[in-house]
Amino acid sequence: MVAGESGPLLLRPMLAVGDRLRTGMRLAFLVVVLLVPGGVATTMYTVARGGQIGFSSAERRGADAVVPMLTALAGTVAGQTPDLGAVRAGAATLGLGDLAGRLPAPGDGGAAARLALAQALAGLIGEAGNASKLILDPDLDSFYIMDAAIVQLPKALVAAMQSAVPGPQVAERAVTAGNLSAAADALGADVRTAAQNTAMDGLAGRLTSVAAVQDAAKAAAKVVTDDLARATAADPAATGQAARAAVAPLIGVLGDLLDTRLDGYRRERTVVLVIAVGGFLLAGWFAVATVRRTTADVRSTVRAVTAIAEGDLADKPLPGGRDEMGDIGRALAVARDRLQEQDRAIRDAQAAKEQQLRSSFLHQRQVEAQFRKRTQTVIDESTGLIAEELRRVTDQVGHVRDAADIIDASITTTDAATAAVVEQARQAERVITSLELSLRRVADTAAMVTGIAGQTKLLALNATIEAARAGDLGEGFTVVADEVKELATNTARSTEQITETIADLERETAEMARTITTMIEGIASVGEAANSLRAVTADQDSLVDELSGQMADTLSRVEQMSGLAAALERREHERVSAGGTAKLSVAGRPAVPVTMINISAGGLRCTVPPGMTLREGDTVTAEIAHGRESVSVHATVVNSAAGEAGEEPEVGLQFLVTDDALAGRLASFVQGALNTTAV
Repeated sequence: MVAGESGPLLLRPMLAVGDRLRTGMRLAFLVVVLLVPGGVATTMYTVARGGQIGFSSAERRGADAVVPMLTALAGTVAGQTPDLGAVRAGAATLGLGDLAGRLPAPGDGGAAARLALAQALAGLIGEAGNASKLILDPDLDSFYIMDAAIVQLPKALVAAMQSAVPGPQVAERAVTAGNLSAAADALGADVRTAAQNTAMDGLAGRLTSVAAVQDAAKAAAKVVTDDLARATAADPAATGQAARAAVAPLIGVLGDLLDTRLDGYRRERTVVLVIAVGGFLLAGWFAVATVRRTTADVRSTVRAVTAIAEGDLADKPLPGGRDEMGDIGRALAVARDRLQEQDRAIRDAQAAKEQQLRSSFLHQRQVEAQFRKRTQTVIDESTGLIAEELRRVTDQVGHVRDAADIIDASITTTDAATAAVVEQARQAERVITSLELSLRRVADTAAMVTGIAGQTKLLALNATIEAARAGDLGEGFTVVADEVKELATNTARSTEQITETIADLERETAEMARTITTMIEGIASVGEAANSLRAVTADQDSLVDELSGQMADTLSRVEQMSGLAAALERREHERVSAGGTAKLSVAGRPAVPVTMINISAGGLRCTVPPGMTLREGDTVTAEIAHGRESVSVHATVVNSAAGEAGEEPEVGLQFLVTDDALAGRLASFVQGALNTTAV
């Protein structure tokens, strides 16, 4: 079935299980599934046949156990003293010891006592038949013998014993006679039916004694039926003696039939078990061989196919049988031979391609050397000119920085002078404020003096009036009052002049204060402008510093451009064109063949299959070979390029060299390839 085929609906569950198992496990599972039902059937048969053997064995023990019971019953009917000890021992083997222990004693040997004992013994025989499963005997050949021995013979003996004790009613005697006659007929019928349905030779001859029991029972029944009205008692001794003689043949035939059945059961079970076990062993033997052979064939086929898929075309063991696996092996051998031929052709073509690549590589090396030389010359000339121009720009930047420093120093000096002028103006403002306060105090004093002058004038007027009243006595006082009045008038006039002068001073002081305030504000504006200019100067200085740093960085980069040719090459080691194949493997995945483009002691460039995705930083293991030499080294992916339409992607690998020995091997390997290229 091809991969992905769902199959018929009914088979899908089993197909899903089979897809998860390998071929060997499938075969083992199939063998187990086939053998388990056979084992279960064999076990069930063995258990069933064992149950039948156990059933028949229980019957055989029951037959042996009823022998003393039948003998005791026949002896009791014959008028003999029975051996009840043997009866109890036989009953104990069947678990009927308690019932046997309750048997009545023969007593005085009278008919009634013997009848009670006979009935008890017959009941014990019936229980023994039930306990030993004789009553449930499944085979016709032994069933009728069992019926004769366990059912009919005890019934005939009890009926014979009842005929010896005639009942008071005619009906009872008639029933006794009928039971006796029916038991006799049943005995004869059982013997005849057994003889007809059994394959035992001479069965009828061995049971002739049963016919004597039948005759004696019929004779006793005839005695009872001939004289029902007088209730004549029959003599059961003849029936008892005949039955005693028939016990051994009946039980012997029954035992032989049971033994024959047991032997047949055991022989059949043994034969079936031997055949089943032999068949299981043969099937297991063949199954183990088949599973082993199939598993080995599948394993060798898978190994061969895996080797071919990995590019290993060396001879590998393949199945060689005549089955389908052998056909697959032969087909794989043919395919491998064809692939080997194709591989040889590819190697020849690859060798020619490598030779061509080597020639191209030598030419490319020469061209690259000339290109690097010309590029280095042009770059050196260009970088020299650019570096000189940048140095000039750097010098001009230095001059700008010096000018900015001078401006900053001048602004600092101006700021200091402005601060001093502002401080002096503020001091003058404080002095003018103090002068205004003094003028206000003088004005207050002048006002007070004006008031005093007014009071003095009023006082002089009053004095003049009083002097006039005094007449001649007051003339001297009138002169004084006039002088005082004149003095008050002069004082008032002087105070008014002082007040006017103070008012003028206050106006001029206020004007001076406003002027000083305006001057302070102007000087503050000059300070703010100086601060702004200082901030601009600081920003210019920072910008100059940044420009100077960038110029230095640019100059350093330009100077580094002198090695641009080597940087453009970006190869630490000399690379050799290598148009062969290598193998790359990522952890957890099988190695994948890749095509090499070039190789050096430090790395490898190759093309990879489209399905192999490698990213920068991935770690791989590279296996490279040249001639008889091969090297295996860990590498990291440093770059990758998607291929054009229809082309494989390229990846560049850098070898992870962990010791000097590996580095020496790589250098020797590349040198060998280089020598081959040079040739």
